Amino acid sequence: MSFKNILNNSLVDLNNCEDEPIHIPGAIQPHGFLLSIDSQTTIITVCSENSSNFIGLNYEKVLGQKVSLLFNNEMIASLQDFKIDCSNQVKTFNYKLNNTIFLVSMHAAKDQIILEFEPLNEQFDERNDLFNSSKQLLSYIENTHTLIDLAQVVTTAVKNITQYDRVMVYRFDKEYNGEVIAESKESFLEPYLGLHYPHTDIPAQARELYIKNHLRIIGDVNYIPVPLYKLNEAKFETLDLSMSILRSVSPIHIEYLKNMHVGSTLTISLIHKNKLWGLITCHHSSPKFLSDEIKSAVKLHGHFITSQIDVRLLNEEYEVAKKANAALRNLTSRKSDISRDGIKELIENKAILELCNSDGFTAVIGNEVYQFGETPADENSKRLALFLSEFVKEDNFYTDSLFSISNDLSFISSHFPGINYYSLNNDFDCIIWYRNQTIKEINWAGNPTKGTENIVDKLTPRKSFAKFIENVKDHSRIWLNSELSACENFYNFLQMQLRSIVMQEDKENQRKLTEILKDTNAELENINWISTHDLQEPLRKIRMMASVLIGGNELQVLPEDVQNKILKMQNSAERMQNLITDILKYTKTGAQNSNFEIIDLNALFVELNEEELVDSFTTNKATLVIEKLPNINGVPFLLKQLFSNIINNSIKFKSLDESLFIKISDKSTTLNSHPRHYHIIEIEDNGIGFENEYKEKIFKIFSRLNSKEDYDGSGIGLALCKKIMSKHDGFITADGALGKGVKIHLYFPVN
Repeated sequence: MSFKNILNNSLVDLNNCEDEPIHIPGAIQPHGFLLSIDSQTTIITVCSENSSNFIGLNYEKVLGQKVSLLFNNEMIASLQDFKIDCSNQVKTFNYKLNNTIFLVSMHAAKDQIILEFEPLNEQFDERNDLFNSSKQLLSYIENTHTLIDLAQVVTTAVKNITQYDRVMVYRFDKEYNGEVIAESKESFLEPYLGLHYPHTDIPAQARELYIKNHLRIIGDVNYIPVPLYKLNEAKFETLDLSMSILRSVSPIHIEYLKNMHVGSTLTISLIHKNKLWGLITCHHSSPKFLSDEIKSAVKLHGHFITSQIDVRLLNEEYEVAKKANAALRNLTSRKSDISRDGIKELIENKAILELCNSDGFTAVIGNEVYQFGETPADENSKRLALFLSEFVKEDNFYTDSLFSISNDLSFISSHFPGINYYSLNNDFDCIIWYRNQTIKEINWAGNPTKGTENIVDKLTPRKSFAKFIENVKDHSRIWLNSELSACENFYNFLQMQLRSIVMQEDKENQRKLTEILKDTNAELENINWISTHDLQEPLRKIRMMASVLIGGNELQVLPEDVQNKILKMQNSAERMQNLITDILKYTKTGAQNSNFEIIDLNALFVELNEEELVDSFTTNKATLVIEKLPNINGVPFLLKQLFSNIINNSIKFKSLDESLFIKISDKSTTLNSHPRHYHIIEIEDNGIGFENEYKEKIFKIFSRLNSKEDYDGSGIGLALCKKIMSKHDGFITADGALGKGVKIHLYFPVN
């Protein structure tokens, strides 16, 4: 049977430590030993090199063995229960082996079950002290009011329980820089309270492990890592120790701790809303190991802090929220006109600034810029609004460092780095609260820009943790949740006000348009009356007088040019008469409000042919072929007008070289991909046609493709057809080919 050392020997230094795979070191700390078991076969696949120190069997004899050959039924039952439970949690229990009591930690890693054994060497009865310490947790609620106060009493309690030299509560900011907000320590140690640490001190992969594994102990920073061995035939290459309590530590971190003169550490994760909010960090100057009871008590104190975060933050913000809500009531309870002037009056109120302790406020609404307090110039406010309308994907955006968003905003950020922005969902309309710049003093534990030191051509973690003071500019005070909540409530109120203003303005505009429409309709009625009576009467006289002259003997004695002028006058009068008639038809079509009925197009064409078409086709020696047509919903007299106009248009534009042929057919199944949606009637002729680029133009009123000298007409016929089709909720199209004819398609909705 062959074995393989899986110790991760890849070179790790400060140039690549951010990519160090710390979850697969292939080694453990030496104060316990580790086994990994295949969950299906129960064969031991991984064993630490130091197993003989605890159970008298070296890894060569352990690897490849069935668990049942090394352990009794109690261990086998625990394994079975763990497999049935299928939990992702770590299970711990005490187990006696070779007269030694071990604390066993069991967890799953893919298809492996990892067992870690730590010998229990308790030298005193600590249960009573732990019980009393746990009871004190309830008193913390009564005796503390702020989160800082709570963190301080917890550090004192944890120090009493664990007897570490130093206990700190370490809180992360949004960039994962850390700050010591509470500390309990021995008097001979220098204080770390209030110091900040750069995010590089705890890299991203370490923070991920703190989220998975909430308690981490390094019992002796001077330990020698114990390598792990695995069976060569095992399918995996290395073992994921993310949840391991014995997992070996990054050599970079060990060196960092030694530079701080720390001999052992204990770290408890503070998880809030599934994120790493902070840590309880314990340091000791010499090696130190804890019992499971002490570790559980410390974890309980950590859970207590995280359970109180929201409550304490709300307590701290109570006075701020009280003031913000008072300002909100002041703004929303005011009675003001629902108008643009009312918005101006609403904004020019100091409560708008008290709402969130801002220094200025801007509202960009349409072309107007409303300002109150300390604000940028109107033009700069518009520039910022335009930028944010593109940059912000949601309705709201706030920051205490506008400079960090874009260098292009220096015209604002140098004076007002803090903004709270809400989009009003109309172009770049918005409201913005501003905050002035504040210079913040940060005390770092050592210079954060010098995270490393070069000693004898080797980069090492920094050795100096002396206080380093940095003045931070280009920031404002941060926006508190209670302030943001009050702003959002005002934003919703303002949105309703603006909607009311728009509705009122629309109503007023509609009233004005209605008046204009009434006046226009009255004028149209006058025009119709003039067209029907006043214009047609002179035309009738002109036509009558021209007819008399043409029909009498007087025409023959007149000069030829006068005769031609009289004929042209009569033709012009007839064209004008036809134009007036067509205009009246066009306007009446839109005014009709007839009820639709089921119409058999075959019967309609029989009537149309008898009433209007038969003479035209006889005179022009034209042929009309009508195939089987469907029933449609329509208005009979309008449909007669529709087909009559199209057919007469074909007659008008017939070819001089061949007899006119017109075919009317149902193309619903051949032209339409969705035949149930439209009935499609095709009217095809072999006339002079037209170039297809004009197929849209021919449906516009008064539009002509040919000169009126060659072809008479008003240019209204096809426009009237389009209007009739629109009244039937359908549409009309045309396809032409010059010299080959035209295909007109009429689309009638099926329903």
